[in-house]
Amino acid sequence: MPGNLFLRTSVVFLVIGVALGMFMGIKQDFVQAPTHAHLNLIGGVWMFLAGLFYNAHPHLSRKAVLIHYGLAVIAILTFVPGLYGVNASLPWGEKAVMVGATLAAIQFVYFAVMVFIGTARKA
Repeated sequence: MPGNLFLRTSVVFLVIGVALGMFMGIKQDFVQAPTHAHLNLIGGVWMFLAGLFYNAHPHLSRKAVLIHYGLAVIAILTFVPGLYGVNASLPWGEKAVMVGATLAAIQFVYFAVMVFIGTARKA
C-alpha cells in the first residue's frame, strides 16, 4: 500500500529532525532551527498526513501516489540540505533551496489534485 511508504518515510524524517533538534539543544546553537522545523513539518508531518490520506483512499492510482512520493522525497532531500547550507553560509545552499522549494510546491499542488480526485463524488 503506497500510503504506508509515506508513513514509514515520514517517521524516518521525524527521527532525523528530532536528532537535529537534540543536537542543537546540546550545543546551545540554534542556527539550524529553520532546517529542523522544515524537516519535521514537511518531511514528518506533511508526509504522515499524506500517508493517512492515501491509506483512506486506496482506490487512487498506485502509480499516481508513487509519483507524489517520488516528488516529495526528492523535494525534501533537496530543500532541507539547502536550508542547512543557507544557514551555514555555504555557497550551494541558495540554489538547493530554490530547486527544493520549487519541487515542494509542485508536490503540494499535485497532492491537492489527488485530494480532489480522491474525494470526488462518484456518479
